[in-house]
Amino acid sequence: MAASFLDEWLDARADARYNLGESGIANIQLNQIIPAAHLSDRLAQIDFEHNDTRGSRDLREEIARLYEHADADNVLVTAGITEALLVYLMDRRMPGSNVVVLTPAFHNLYDLPDVLGYEVRRVALSFESNFSLPLDDIVSQCDSRTRAVLLTTPGNPMGTVFSSDEILNLADRLTSLDCDIVLDEQYRMLPYEEGVERLASLANFSDRIVGLGSAGKCYGTVGLRVGWAISTPERLASMIAIKALTSHAVCKLNDSICVNLLRDGKDIVAANQVTVRANSKALEKFVAKNNTMLSMVPPAAGTVAFPFLKTGLSSIDFGEKLYRDHDVLILPGEAFDMPGFFRVRLGLPVEEFKTALGKIQLTLDCMKA
Repeated sequence: MAASFLDEWLDARADARYNLGESGIANIQLNQIIPAAHLSDRLAQIDFEHNDTRGSRDLREEIARLYEHADADNVLVTAGITEALLVYLMDRRMPGSNVVVLTPAFHNLYDLPDVLGYEVRRVALSFESNFSLPLDDIVSQCDSRTRAVLLTTPGNPMGTVFSSDEILNLADRLTSLDCDIVLDEQYRMLPYEEGVERLASLANFSDRIVGLGSAGKCYGTVGLRVGWAISTPERLASMIAIKALTSHAVCKLNDSICVNLLRDGKDIVAANQVTVRANSKALEKFVAKNNTMLSMVPPAAGTVAFPFLKTGLSSIDFGEKLYRDHDVLILPGEAFDMPGFFRVRLGLPVEEFKTALGKIQLTLDCMKA
């Protein structure tokens, strides 16, 4: 399996001063989760025996509190959201199986099933229709061998959100098939609507709707590598058997840190919501100001947006110019098989994001000249 364009592009330019290419909030430090005065009390007694393969009861209870249709027995803790997807796909795999994947999407949603031997059927979301859910197109790709429809909401790279009604409509139309809807919802803690703590989730609303989540992107803790799957105890039991053969369990130390993060981290998430809302508004104004050169479907939640270059310049060339001339990193749309677009990270501190937009403006002005 070859390295992805996304990983190679970002890794080669990781030294950029203004990193708009990644997809998360600026990462925090341990003492922002557990005050320094309490670090010893909370962590010093942790042993290095194997953790429960499911994750500790405390952590599963904290995760379940984030969902409307789950308790601790509906939670499997994994080594990041990628392992959650991996063990799900391994559990569901049968000879001749296929999955339907909505694109653009982060590449693990189609690379993992492909490596595991699934036929991957892609359904393209349309910029012209505001990346709305194409129900008829999805259903037309499903058959008796379709194990799952994989979708991300809020979307990466677009930041668009599928409504509960749309997802339930899709579930209703798939009831005759042995097909799940798998929701990658790792950005749902960062809605833009004021007064909304997090987006509602349909994970485990029925035994056909599986939820995947993570503590990484919204809290600024991607290195913690704690994710999870939400489903029925029966489904999770077979996934647990597979997980015992992969990472076996999330380390007790990471588990305990994540318990503290989810239990006491509301202020962290609230501050991150303020940041992404401010940066999203700034980006919308920026695109409107440069509407002869840029267009965009405004994001509704999460940490990314996906503007389109109207200039005809390739997004790779645009990205190279920004990095070379102004130390700004963006992610070209080629990472999502959508040349001409580019992903922008909304998780930078507000003033840093404003400065980065100013540098992009300089590049656009040079292109006009």
